[in-house]
Amino acid sequence: MKVSVDRTKCEGYAKCVQAAPKVFKLDEKFISVVIDPKGDSDERILLAAKVCPTKAIILDEEEGGKRIFPLP
Repeated sequence: MKVSVDRTKCEGYAKCVQAAPKVFKLDEKFISVVIDPKGDSDERILLAAKVCPTKAIILDEEEGGKRIFPLP
């Protein structure tokens, strides 16, 4: 799964860091960044995306790039 953060949407709530601390961290501007897209299970990463209040976490399939979350 490809994991990315829309840095224009992230407001630094850090819910993703709480849900998957091996995958996400906040940078010096308190914006989420992906530190290891394979750092946790797909289920935990999906949970992190779902709990993001601004829906800033984007999950796509590795092969084909089909959007997993958020759905259009």
